[in-house]
Amino acid sequence: MVTYIATVYAKPGHEDQVTAHYKNLEPLLADAKGFQSRKIYRAMPGTMAEEIRKRLPPEKLVGHPDGTDQGTHFIVIENWDSVEDRVAFALGAGRSKDLIEHLHNQHTHEFYEEV
Repeated sequence: MVTYIATVYAKPGHEDQVTAHYKNLEPLLADAKGFQSRKIYRAMPGTMAEEIRKRLPPEKLVGHPDGTDQGTHFIVIENWDSVEDRVAFALGAGRSKDLIEHLHNQHTHEFYEEV
């Protein structure tokens, strides 16, 4: 088994489109060779900063931006039988072309091993 993790930032106001894109892939994933499982996490922008601001005095927060201006962070974690199966799925249909317009440029995607 291999774990694939992708992280992306949705542009402000595009969170629902990014969510829909990933949710709409679920039937295709269910039929994909080697697919085992998937979890999608969507950040709640500003939640942590708001709670910290309630607890720390303003002078402690100087220089710490709230982080909400960069969009909404998504983390997708998938488990596959093999690297080859995940790559074959990714190259299968050019599905990400509809997603690109909703994302900021910064993203990551890689295979991981448990330590």
